[in-house]
Parts: sequence; C-alpha cells; structure tokens
Amino acid sequence: MIRFLPIFMFLLYFVVGIFIVKDYGISTDEIYSRQDSLASYVYVLGKGMSESKSESVRNAANNAPNLMTHHDRFYGTALPSITVFIEHLFKFELSSRDIYLIRHVFTFINYLVAGIFFYLILRRRFGNTIIPILGILLYILYPRFFGESFYNIKDIMFFSWYLISVYFVLRWLEDDLQNTFLLPAAATLAIATNTRILGISVLLLALFFAIAIGVRKKLAYRQIFKTSFMLAMLTFVCYVVITPFTWENPLKNTIDTFLHFLHFNPWNGRHFYMGEMITREVPWHYIPVWMGLTIPLFYITMFFIGIARKPKHLFDVFFVALFLCTLLGFIGLHINMYEGWRHSYCIYASFLYIAFLGLERSFAFFRNKRVAFKRGFVCIIAVNMLYLFAWNVVNHPYQYVYFNIVGRQFAEKNFTLDYWDVSFVDLIHHVLANDNRQNLKFYVGGTYPESMLTDAEKERAKWAPLEEADYYIQDTRLSYKDRVCPPGFVKQTAITVDGMDISILYKRTANNE
Repeated sequence: MIRFLPIFMFLLYFVVGIFIVKDYGISTDEIYSRQDSLASYVYVLGKGMSESKSESVRNAANNAPNLMTHHDRFYGTALPSITVFIEHLFKFELSSRDIYLIRHVFTFINYLVAGIFFYLILRRRFGNTIIPILGILLYILYPRFFGESFYNIKDIMFFSWYLISVYFVLRWLEDDLQNTFLLPAAATLAIATNTRILGISVLLLALFFAIAIGVRKKLAYRQIFKTSFMLAMLTFVCYVVITPFTWENPLKNTIDTFLHFLHFNPWNGRHFYMGEMITREVPWHYIPVWMGLTIPLFYITMFFIGIARKPKHLFDVFFVALFLCTLLGFIGLHINMYEGWRHSYCIYASFLYIAFLGLERSFAFFRNKRVAFKRGFVCIIAVNMLYLFAWNVVNHPYQYVYFNIVGRQFAEKNFTLDYWDVSFVDLIHHVLANDNRQNLKFYVGGTYPESMLTDAEKERAKWAPLEEADYYIQDTRLSYKDRVCPPGFVKQTAITVDGMDISILYKRTANNE
C-alpha cells in the first residue's frame, strides 16, 4: 500500500490544481511572455502561417514581433511555445482568458512534474522511508511556490526544469559517467538553460564533479575528458535546436544571451525593499533576507541542521555545492534583480534538499531518545504541515504573498507584496458584482488585468485616467507611505493576507470632493 501512496498524492495534487487553476489572476510578465513565445513560434512557422487559409492564423503571424529585432529576443521560449502551438490548433481564435488559463495549467503541470523528480531524488538518496513522503508534502505545501506555480511561467518554469536537470545530472554522475543518462541530462540541461541562461551553472558544476569523480575512481583521463566533452556539446546542440534566436549564429548569440542577463538592465524602475525604494542593483543581503522572511521557519530550521552536518553522499555534496555556488554567484556577480527573490528561485531546490538532510539528522537524533521525545518531534512536523495546509486554504488564491511568522511582522511596511498585481482581477470582479452600472471606469495603478476577464466583463470594465475613473485599484509595489487614498475617493475594500492589504480598491465619492 505504501508504494502507491506517492502516486495517490501526486494524482490528488493534480486534481486539486486543475480544479483551482481558474481562481488565479494574471501577472505582468505573462503578457510579455506570450509575445516572446509568439515571436519565436512565428519565426519557425511564420511562412506557413502567413499562407494559411485562416484569417486569424494569418493575423497572428503578421502581428507577432520580429524575433531577431525583438527587445526580448534573449528570452528562451521553448516551453511557452508549446502553449502557442495549442493556440494554433484552435486557429488563434481562443479568448484571452482561455489563452492564459492554458498557460496557467501548463505552468502548474511542469511544477508538478518537477515535484515527481524531487521525490525520485529523495527516494534514491534516503530509500523507501518516510522522508521522501514528507518531501512530497513539504514540496507541495510551500505557499509561495504553490501560488506562483499557476501563473509564474518564467521563474517557476525555470525552477522546475532546473530541478529536473539536476536529477539526470546526478544519475549520470552516480553511474560513473556512463552514457545511460548522458542524453537525458543534456536535453534537460538545455531546456533549463533555454528557460533561463542560469541553467548553465548546473552544467558547469556537473563537469567539475565529473572530473572529481573520474580522478577519485581512477578512470582514464581520456574517458573523463570524452564524456565531459560529450555532455557539454550535447547540451549546447540541444540548446541551439530549441532556441531559434541562436540559429543564425549559434555561438555568438548564445554568448550575447549570457552577457545580456549577466548585466540585465532594461527595466529602470524601483521596488520596495526594507522600507526603501531601491533600484534593480540590490544589496548583497537581498536574497538571504527575502528567503529568511518568506520560507517557513520549520524549513529554515531543518536547513541549518542539514548544512551543519558533514555530507555523506554524492547527492549531499552536489546539492550543498550547488546551493553555495548559486547563492555566492548571485551575490558576487551583482546579478540585477527586483520585486522579491523570484529571479533566484532555483536556489530553493538545493535549499529544500538540504532541509531534508536536516530532517534525516533530526530523526536519527530522536531515534534513541525516550518515546515522548520521538512523539514530540513527530507532532512538531505534523503541526507545521497542518498549519501550512490550513494557511494555503484560508488565504487561497493569494498564497504567493506568504511571509513566515517573523516576516509578516515587517512585511506590509517594508516589502513589496503583490508585486505582479495578480489580485487585481478579483477586485474588478467585486465591483462588477456589486455595482449595477453598465459602464464602469477603472484607473489601475499597476498592470491592466483585462486579459483574464470574460468578453461580457470586458464590455462593462473600461480603463480611464484617474480624474475620470469610478474606481481606483492601487497596487502595493509602492512605498508604504505612498499607499494613500487619492482626493475624491474613499477606500471601499481591499484584498488582505494575514491582515496586510495586498491590493486596495477605492471608489469615487458621490460628491466627487
């Protein structure tokens, strides 16, 4: 029975995810991501689309950005292009809401698949024990990733394939550099790197470990070099095949992509961090602070117990090295980031694995203690999981604004909250349900969320300047002191998480004073 439990858990997670996917709004980057993936798709199939008998297909081809001159041409779109293919099957006649719901389902499925591979990593490392089962639960229950797995088609997608590629790299290293897992490792590394160029970091670490393992096991230097070179070349070839932007000049355009993201600077805005509006050039403590405030304290405690132990296994050494290299790389290279720690979500993969090293160590510590201590530790785990489950349910669908018990003491006045304005759609629904006027004018402080509205809702919801608007939706990317009610309006309601307003709805007063 126990061997079927993981299958049941993932199936249940899938059913729940499909049932609730419609509850989430739309994020800023989804609009851009669709344009980017459409540009790549049309670059590959544009000639056939331009000659299509379907007018909507021809229009999609003609209106798509030119990939080679598109300002976002450096973004890999191999995975999101699959959703464009689905649009193509429907002759690009789907409503905007259906288009983004498809993308939400696709993002969620990728995150679920990554969870399966994380379970397989834990199962291979810890055997058929309770730890891999707990791994499924703690993977699913982390609120921020649970929420973002339905709409964050960039960062969660990269996290997912980063983790999947690590699984195949570890199997290749574990297999003494034999060819069995060479192609799967190369293919998944290529997909991860296409999604975010940072995926190359896993390849570089894999090559370092290949040399170390080969030397320790006294393999022939020729064999070490040959298999390492094959992994690197296969990864590069697979990357080029799935990245149309590189086709005209594979080496140069790949290097240009890496340099572009190393010193990423197209966005010149500011964001709210530790009570101040800062630029994308974040301080060294940016990632540790965000992780420390938004990851459950139980996970953090287990992580520190795990990082303090001496690694005993290849997987342990690899994940510890991956965590340290990635974190120090972000800090040392001064990688530009903004709005939360989403650009560094890949770090969470090794963080979570190390937390399970701490969990195993804790089980071992309590194994020889009195029964009361063992039961007490089991109760601590159970209480934490039940709490996270309840928090996810109570705060659905705003799990992406989770702060731990320490972080929520400071979050509202010091950190950006719903930085992608995902909750705006629900405030519009609130107005449409409670105001009977046919035409309602909204001034939106952040992203326009019309893409997730039905056609009937679009007929009633119109966008207008503040001086003409009936309602004003204010985002919480602003500094806390700037989140004020504008003249002539009154606060009607807000979407709250743990008592914090994550987006605010103001209504124009009757006398317009």
